[in-house]
Amino acid sequence: MKTYEFHYSIHEVDGKEVELIECTTWPRLDVQVIRTTPERFEEDLKIIKSRGLYGYSPLDKTFILLHAGGEGNGELTQSNVKEILNGMKEIMNAAVRWWMKNKNNIK
Repeated sequence: MKTYEFHYSIHEVDGKEVELIECTTWPRLDVQVIRTTPERFEEDLKIIKSRGLYGYSPLDKTFILLHAGGEGNGELTQSNVKEILNGMKEIMNAAVRWWMKNKNNIK
């Protein structure tokens, strides 16, 4: 049986950028952290979608997760930490389910 170990990291960067996830698993499921701000969110999202990396990249074997920070101001506060963590856990659970279903089809 395979085991998956996830490590979550949430911290504020310069009061305007927020890094939300750091995730490692074994055997092979990597998550890339996208650092963004509410002001750059739309532009970053367009770039990611144009590369075809929004969701999962078979080439990099990497899930791309994107979050702009809390409450539209890019600041991480006590009031939104739980909300962000819950959202990240949902994404990670979906990522593991996807991986378990599709891992044998990825070369």
